[in-house]
Amino acid sequence: MDTALLLTSEAVTNAVNACRTNGCSAPVTLYAEWGPYGALRVLVSDDAPGLPAQRSLARDTADAENGRGLLIIGSSATDWGVCHHGPGPGKAVWFQVNGAGSS
Repeated sequence: MDTALLLTSEAVTNAVNACRTNGCSAPVTLYAEWGPYGALRVLVSDDAPGLPAQRSLARDTADAENGRGLLIIGSSATDWGVCHHGPGPGKAVWFQVNGAGSS
């Protein structure tokens, strides 16, 4: 559950920051569901244009205060991705964490 909470926080923070930068009028949306065998699936969507890109560790410096959200998601989730949604410029970041349990 700690991993799912951390990854959700990273995805929501990225979406809020993208919307703040781009002046989105629609709210950030969070959707989560329990899948088979205790897998938790989370999708966070926003209407900011462009797709986020995962940075490599080599580009980050030790004192950087941001820019590691997708790196954390990519290294900790069982599976994850980014996709466009709807007719506008928006996108969604989704991830799955296996074995999260349903209680």
